[in-house]
Amino acid sequence: MKRQRAVATALFVLGAALMAMMIVVESEPGAIPLLLVIVGGGWWLVLRRRMRARRGP
Repeated sequence: MKRQRAVATALFVLGAALMAMMIVVESEPGAIPLLLVIVGGGWWLVLRRRMRARRGP
């Protein structure tokens, strides 16, 4: 789980950095950085839900 969380966080951060660069350079975010942010953030949220479900109520 920790490795998956690290990969999800890395995807999110890389996507955010690429998006910021694309906005500065081309004045539009671009599809690939946006996809990285969405996938990384979504993956992180899924992992968070799984970890909470394992703990129980």
